[in-house]
Amino acid sequence: MRGYTHLAFALAVASSIETLQHRNIITLPVAVAGISALMPDIDHPDSMIGRKVKPVSWFINKLPGHRTITHSLDFAVGLCPVVLLSSNFSYWAWMFALGYVSHLLLDSLTLNGIKLSIFRQDSTIGFRLVRTGGVVDTAIFIACLLILSFLITKHA
Repeated sequence: MRGYTHLAFALAVASSIETLQHRNIITLPVAVAGISALMPDIDHPDSMIGRKVKPVSWFINKLPGHRTITHSLDFAVGLCPVVLLSSNFSYWAWMFALGYVSHLLLDSLTLNGIKLSIFRQDSTIGFRLVRTGGVVDTAIFIACLLILSFLITKHA
């Protein structure tokens, strides 16, 4: 999936959660979900987040490569509890986990899939249904924008 699809999806889900809790949807936790949804792509220097932290992104990309460590299920299972525990299970930490895991969920739909484990080279899993940048990727992005537009106008 493209970066802006990840961003739109996380913002739509986080905003929907805020709406269900009768909160304003323009909040810091929603922003945290959006930013964390971009974080797995820090391993690609031309990604939305990779362009902002080019030296870090370049370094990660040159060592393990794209869609390895940061796109693995075991890394997420290790990172998200650390974030939750270090924040005393704060609401923004749950939104961080939501954003990060939503990225992996969407990428598991792509032809490349995601890594189950960073320790096994042959552990790629996924549904292989969506071509990155293809029609379905674009449709998901547009659907998320429509959801966001509805939520913003409903709460304006």
